[in-house]
Amino acid sequence: MNQICQGVGEEKEENKKKKKGNGESSRRSDSSAGSIVGSPGLPSSSSSRMKVFVVLAVLVAVASAQLSDPLAQPTPYSFSYNSNTEDGGSSGHQESGDGSGRVTGSYTVTDLEGHNRVVDYIADENGFRATVRTNEPGTANLNSADVTMESTGDDGGIAAAYSGSLSANAYAGTYPAAAPAPAVASGRPGVRYVLVPVTDPRARGYY
Repeated sequence: MNQICQGVGEEKEENKKKKKGNGESSRRSDSSAGSIVGSPGLPSSSSSRMKVFVVLAVLVAVASAQLSDPLAQPTPYSFSYNSNTEDGGSSGHQESGDGSGRVTGSYTVTDLEGHNRVVDYIADENGFRATVRTNEPGTANLNSADVTMESTGDDGGIAAAYSGSLSANAYAGTYPAAAPAPAVASGRPGVRYVLVPVTDPRARGYY
């Protein structure tokens, strides 16, 4: 009887040792698995996704830089047009640029009565310069402010005025001298009134 009890006790003790051994093995397995998952040497899924995102962002930036156009460079150009106006006249314009900043062109205007104006111009590093050719009345051959006026129309005395042949004093001599006016009594001492003809330029603004 004692031998049976002793055998049963030894069996129980052996089972306990087996269970204990199995528990330690299980804990070691869990510990190993945890070290593998948390190991810094192996990348996690979140860090992998971040790296992929950064790579894609760099590729998109490079592609955008390649597709963007550089700053526009000056290029040669030219245009022209002609049209008829409602009053029976006409107008036209043509211009061209060489791409380096030099521009040349001209425009024309012709009215119903046949008066014509042609303006040729140049714009470059020396500024803007123009030559005007016209047969319009009231114009004269002049050259001022880098604009040359070539006129074949009736200048109406404009050329003489601009040439300086008529001075400011010459205008005064074209009017008759004012006749001396009789003295007029005045209640204010030291004040004398003079009658001036309407045609005298000194009377402007008073009539």
